[in-house]
Amino acid sequence: MTEDRPMVVASMTGFGRARGPLSARLSASLVVRSVNHRYLDIQVRASLRDELPEAEAAVREEVAGQLERGRVTVQLNLERTEPPGTRLLVDRDALISVLEQLRHLDAGEGAASGVGVGDVLGLPGVVLAGSAETVLDEQELEAVRLVARQAVDQMVRMRRQEGERLSRQIALELGQVQAFLDWFEPEREGIRARHLERLRGRLTELLEVDKLDADRLALEAAMLADRADVAEEVVRLRSHLQQFDERLARGGAVGRTLDFLCQELNRELNTLASKCREPEVIPRLVDARSAAERIREQVQNLE
Repeated sequence: MTEDRPMVVASMTGFGRARGPLSARLSASLVVRSVNHRYLDIQVRASLRDELPEAEAAVREEVAGQLERGRVTVQLNLERTEPPGTRLLVDRDALISVLEQLRHLDAGEGAASGVGVGDVLGLPGVVLAGSAETVLDEQELEAVRLVARQAVDQMVRMRRQEGERLSRQIALELGQVQAFLDWFEPEREGIRARHLERLRGRLTELLEVDKLDADRLALEAAMLADRADVAEEVVRLRSHLQQFDERLARGGAVGRTLDFLCQELNRELNTLASKCREPEVIPRLVDARSAAERIREQVQNLE
């Protein structure tokens, strides 16, 4: 990064524009847009037909100095404020050919042709006129950098404003997942006990009571109940939520880290859903999973 800046969360979506003079002969306007992308991808297009790699490199440097992720498209429009210089090229072979033919005509007819140099130079193809090549000097390149910096600054402000909005929304959704855990954890042992009782009841119905080995039944029921225990998932889920809060509060380029934590949140919630099918849990768990999915969608847009 080229400068120290507050560690705030930024979106990858935004745009900015700026314009200004480059010199007495040129002015520039620049529009920069960015959208979601896994990495930083910068595309620069210039309006003049001449290739201006030095201008594109200067603009690319300004963009890369302030952004870390996003697909960035830059349109650089250069406008001439005075006519371009004209370059004249004389086709020497064509000129010699014309003069030779005139000399033969004079010798053969014995009369002066009466054709002057101006007449010869005016013939098509003898003199070629073209625009001088556009090459930006160092002063003009610095002016291009300034215009690019102004446009990128405007886009960065928009990205940060959107990032703040996304952060607030993510915090609300995280609160819903946290609220589910706050409700679920005190209920967990009771849910496990009720699950065990139902399991005992189903086994008793299937087996004859007088032939039932009580110790074996207890062992099998305990093993099944243990497989349905979700203590580890609850601990990991709380850990992921804490990491999410801390990383979001720290700011900066958090998108990749939060995207990974979203995968972990969804994995633990899905495991809970597969293990715990209690009627009182299912609606709350559905809401928590929906909140986690909304978090994932929001995180996809963070730098």
